[in-house]
Amino acid sequence: MVHTGACIASLLGQGGSRKYHLTWTWLRYFKNDKDRRDLITCGSAAGVAAAFRAPVGGVLFALEEAASWWRSALLWRTFFTTAVVAVVLRSLIEYCRSGKCGLFGKGGLIMFDISSTVTTYSTPDLLVVIVLGVIGGLLGSLYNYFVDKVLRTYSIINERGAPFKILLVVIILF
Repeated sequence: MVHTGACIASLLGQGGSRKYHLTWTWLRYFKNDKDRRDLITCGSAAGVAAAFRAPVGGVLFALEEAASWWRSALLWRTFFTTAVVAVVLRSLIEYCRSGKCGLFGKGGLIMFDISSTVTTYSTPDLLVVIVLGVIGGLLGSLYNYFVDKVLRTYSIINERGAPFKILLVVIILF
């Protein structure tokens, strides 16, 4: 969904497709690099918002992963895009709940029908998740500590000149 949204936005940003004779003259106003990047960012935000039913998650994902530069105008454009996606998806889900979506069932166009499930967690399940979270946090902090040490060592060696760089390569090779 993310790639589909980004591809459609890129197609609109290029003015359509000449190969398939789908060009529109009104899209020429968006045929600059800044608008194309903004459209792709909004398209990827729309894809995440539609796939996960999470409009704010779509905005955060798009601004972190797809945006080249952060601007407040882009933030508002992505919020507007995901709000439109949420409204359209909600209306399509209501349409599917009436039983008119065929193979998609009553769950909607994207999510499967999960309305009849009951999720229960027991205490041992939660304890395992907590332990895994603590282990992941400790390993992540250990990794960051070692990356910091390696980068500091590399910067010290890098400041000393070419002979030390060659020595570093020889040490790494053996």
